[in-house]
Amino acid sequence: MFTALFVAASAPFLTPDGWGKVRIGMTQSQVAKALGAKLEGEALDDEFTCVEKVAAAYPDMWFLFEGGKLSRISIGDKSRVTTPRGIGIGATAGQVRKSYSKGLMAEPHYYLGLPAEYLTYWTLAEKRGVRFETDTKRRVETIHAGLDSIRLVEGCA
Repeated sequence: MFTALFVAASAPFLTPDGWGKVRIGMTQSQVAKALGAKLEGEALDDEFTCVEKVAAAYPDMWFLFEGGKLSRISIGDKSRVTTPRGIGIGATAGQVRKSYSKGLMAEPHYYLGLPAEYLTYWTLAEKRGVRFETDTKRRVETIHAGLDSIRLVEGCA
């Protein structure tokens, strides 16, 4: 099982402001330059205002752009990225609650229902934060960080 204590101290953390050199609010070309990697993906709506991109060099991480600007970074599967409080993929809901106790909001998972849930912590009320999706075993399976788009269940819907 992944434990955040084994992540190198120099590894960038996923925060509501970004990940390493990738910052919320950047354009697609700025993100690609910061990553040093090509972004690939498609529009998630008919107006092409919502786009989700991935970079082959960064598996288990994806980037959501709204109106041409990065609004959310998500990690999943086997990502070893963590938040500054040491929460990563595979952490328990209990660990999230302990690390983000004050102000953490819990909601049932849209598809899985309870005990799976969304645990959301806002650094700027309803505008910037981090959301932990847990599975039916109460383990974190996805983490979203950024603007209010962290609440979106499927792309921009």
